[in-house]
Order: sequence, then structure tokens, then C-alpha cells
Amino acid sequence: MPVKGLRSVAAVLGAGLALAASAAPAAGTTYTRDTTDTAPPSAPGTLFHCPLPGAPGSGLGVGVSLCWSAATDNVGVTGYDVQVKQDGVFTAIRTTTGTGSIVSGLTLGQLYTFRVVARDAAGNAGPPSNEVTQAANYLSGMSPSAPPPSPSPIDRTPPTRPEGPGPYSVYINGAAGLTWTRSTDNVAVSGYDVYAWIDGAFSKVPAQVSALADDKVLAIVGDLTPGRDYLFYVVAKDAAGNLSAPSDLVRQRAMVEPPGASPSPGTDTTPPGTPTGLTSVSGMDLPGGVFLAWNTVSDNSGVPPTYDLFRRTDHGYAYEGENGIPRDIVSGLEGGKPYTFQVVARDAAGNLSNPSAPYTAVAQPGGTSSPSPSPSQPSDTACRVTYAPATWGGGFTATVTITNTGTAAIAGWKLGFSFPLASQRVTNGWSAVWTQSGTAVTAENYEWNKTIKQGQSLYLGFNGAYTGANPTPAAFTLNGNACTTT
Repeated sequence: MPVKGLRSVAAVLGAGLALAASAAPAAGTTYTRDTTDTAPPSAPGTLFHCPLPGAPGSGLGVGVSLCWSAATDNVGVTGYDVQVKQDGVFTAIRTTTGTGSIVSGLTLGQLYTFRVVARDAAGNAGPPSNEVTQAANYLSGMSPSAPPPSPSPIDRTPPTRPEGPGPYSVYINGAAGLTWTRSTDNVAVSGYDVYAWIDGAFSKVPAQVSALADDKVLAIVGDLTPGRDYLFYVVAKDAAGNLSAPSDLVRQRAMVEPPGASPSPGTDTTPPGTPTGLTSVSGMDLPGGVFLAWNTVSDNSGVPPTYDLFRRTDHGYAYEGENGIPRDIVSGLEGGKPYTFQVVARDAAGNLSNPSAPYTAVAQPGGTSSPSPSPSQPSDTACRVTYAPATWGGGFTATVTITNTGTAAIAGWKLGFSFPLASQRVTNGWSAVWTQSGTAVTAENYEWNKTIKQGQSLYLGFNGAYTGANPTPAAFTLNGNACTTT
């Protein structure tokens, strides 16, 4: 648990705000150590989080502010040790004479647990205060008051994926109806996004979503081409922005209303048969790949249909291409990782079959160490990195801010930089998977923070050690592309 950048109450008072009445000794008061004094101070009064005590523009950054009531002692309290819980053990991070302190330079949203211990001139330590667990947040703009209720932890739990998607008849020209079983969430599902396969790509489409009986959900998608077949999938979302895994693919035809008496002569409206038997084929050496095959289907035209293969991703589907025969090789995957596929048959008239049942195959060992970038990932990732170290004798804490300055979201990231000196090293970090080889350092995303939206900033950091000097790295890259630095 990284902690740095403590600021005393005096620093906050200098910004024009008072945290709490101080019971510290008056200025100029000194104590001679009395070895005959063995009576410890009392426990400090209630420790609580003072909500955002910094003045606007004071630049306190991200952290937690703490206040408590004065302890008592038979001679006098000389100071308070502010302690933070690290790996199950409380460690003193500073001593202050006042009844409040700011801990800054923390990770936004990370939970930290604190307590305070009073000391007297004889060095006696009293019992600890109550413990307070608080999420780090921006420090600006509000004065302290009574202890507020503890906030809920950041919600990183996604909703369950929408199950059982199927077509639903709606009698509106150019509209398609879909239904599925309602998703659930640890807090609440806030809505659903519907995606349609249009002109060779999945796009989010406007949908009128409403509840049906028996935990079913109905979506009506309009502004489609009447009589045309579409593939759809659905993603659930919650108020915290968490997205579910996508539903299975489902085919639906946009309604033609009023319907014609019969199909126009020469117009083919019959879809091909549904592909079955999707499975993996062994016997071929494909590191980081899978060989898939399925049963041949027929079409009323007598012409063999074309097959489109789709691979499920975290929140959508990747198109793996078309085939004139019922088999395909998918490469560029992460060896040993499972992937789920569905295949759809398409005839010359553009009619689509129902998708096959989902099939999960494990990529052969070897191959790439991480999945290929998403097709939507820009190759010229634009980024800005702020590196802010706080250094003390032999150690330092570095706060790193990554800002997406590009025009699209970054889906999966790896930050890279090199220390100027071989004596600099990372000891532990947070909000990323940190590795170091020689002077080269990389920080790679976790699943929960893999996406950096356009204009969004991401906060991470590490504790380090050094010998001699501790110069700042000169350059940073994100996914191999150079970032500007501030």
C-alpha cells in the first residue's frame, strides 16, 4: 500500500482552512524527557475522514484527510503517530503535533485503513484510536464537518451477460424485435446496449428497451431495411460503467409491413440452413491458433452458401472472416486460453441463417503472449504521461498518470520506460502489473482498467529504491508508441 506526500494541518491552514481544534502544545513549549513517567496518554478521540479539506487550486492531488480529537496525558501529549495498514500490519508514516493530517499521492479509488496513536514527552505510546477505512479521492474545495458515513467501495463488478436471446415479432415496418432474460448486478442494471451487424461491422444501434413478464426484456430496433436479415447481440451495463460479456448472436429479419401477398418473382427470401457440429480439429501444429470445422449446410438456391465466423470478445464479437467451405483456421491467439465462436451461413441473396450454437476451443500452446489489439485500437496511440516522484534517502514513490489524448479509446495498454541508472529499481507497484528487466520497466493493465477512454486519465504508481542519484526517466511509450511527457 503506497503512501507518500503527507501534509500537516499547518499546510492546510496556510491554504485558508481549519481542519479541527488542536490540542497540541503551544508554540515554543518544550519537554524534558522524564524517565520516571510511565503513564501513557489516552487513546485519541474519534478518528474520522474530514471530507476534502484542501482549498480549490491548492494542488493537493489525490489522497485522504484525517481528523481526530485530542488525547489526554498526566504530563502532556507531544505528538501523534499516523499509521496505515500495510499487509495486515500498521506502520507509522509520520508524527504530527496537531489533530489532523493529509495523506496525499494515493491511488484514486483505492481503499486505505488508518489509525492514530498519541505519545508523550517520556516516549510513552497510548492505545490506538479507532480504525478508519477510506477511499482516496481528489483533495479540494470542502471544509470538514462531523464524520460522514463511510462511502461504498468502487463498483467493479459487471452485470451478468444477457442469456437466451431470440427474435420477437413486432409489426412495425423496418423494425426488428429481440428478447432475452434479464441480467442481474450486485447493485443494479442500468440498461442494455444493442449491436447490429451492418455493412461488415458491428455497430451500436438505437433500441427501445422495455420489461416483459417472467424476467424477460424486449428491445425494438428501428430504422432498418425492411426484409433484410441482421445479426444482433446485447451487452448489459450498470451505473458504474461496468459492461457484461455479450449475449450469444441472434438473427432477426426487419419487418416488412404491410407484408406482400407473396414474394416478388425471382426474389429469394429463404435463409440457408443453420450450421451445426462446430468443433475443433486436431492434428495440425498451430501455436496460438485453432482449426475449426462444422457441418455443411444447403440453400434453396442450390448454390453452396458462404460462412461467416465470429469470435466472442470481452464485450462484443470479432469477425474472423468468410469461408466458402465449412472450416477455418484462427491464429494470433494466446496459447492455452479458451475462445468462443459462432458461425453463420449466408446465401447469394444476403439471407442469413440462424447462428450456430456457441463452441469454446482452447488455442494451442505457444503463439503470441497476449491477444492481438482490437481492430478499433488506433495504431498511432496518442498519449501523455506525467511522472511525479517523491524521493527520500534510498527510496522513492512515483505516481504515474496516463492520459489518452487520441481520438479513440485505448483497449488494452502496456506502458514502457527505462531508468537512467542501473541502480534504480521498482520494488512494488499498484494499478498495473509491474515488471523490470535491467533498466527497462513495463506496466501492463489489469482486466478492470484495460480501457482508457478518449480524454480519460489513469492513475498508477510504484515504490522504488535507488543508490546515489534518482533521475527521472526521459521517455515513455504506450503500446510501443511514444507519449508526450509533463
